[in-house]
Amino acid sequence: MPQLKITKNQWEKEFSAGQWDYLDTIPAERARSAVIGMFCQHYFPAGKILDVGSGLGTTVDFLNEAQKQKYLGLDISEEAIKRSKKKSVKFQNIDFSEFKTKNKFDIIIFNEVLYYMNETEVLKKASEFLAKNGKIIVSLYRMKNKRYDQKIWKASRKLFRSIEAVEIVGTAKKQSVTWRVEVLGRCS
Repeated sequence: MPQLKITKNQWEKEFSAGQWDYLDTIPAERARSAVIGMFCQHYFPAGKILDVGSGLGTTVDFLNEAQKQKYLGLDISEEAIKRSKKKSVKFQNIDFSEFKTKNKFDIIIFNEVLYYMNETEVLKKASEFLAKNGKIIVSLYRMKNKRYDQKIWKASRKLFRSIEAVEIVGTAKKQSVTWRVEVLGRCS
């Protein structure tokens, strides 16, 4: 199954039109971000965090002050970055495939974004930026009859092992949805 294709221009239009605002307001969506924040605080309470596809920066609401100081959110959408700047942390407008750094991160978050990327290439690249004992946090929802999530979980197992996972069942946009938030560590 191919990844979902959305162009940079389409992301700009959707963020400008407020189509993704619900991610920052619907309780079930915020609950997922809260679980990601909980995992961040559990594993690295003062950790350096890279949030790939940070969108409106909702995850920042669930980080502690030490983590906020070492947080970097990346998003391809200039509009998303512009709107997330009110969170008072560091964001960068860039496609992850073009991102370069010598920094190592304790946690790298992929919150509902791997559907739009080549998951195998992205996870390999992320492993280059991961600190020695670092963790990857992946959040995916189950798409009825499409099952992109299964392809992504399978790809993740080639580089990482599951350490901990939570499933959240909720309602978003008047539909029952199940999300899986999983913490991954390097394979030994």
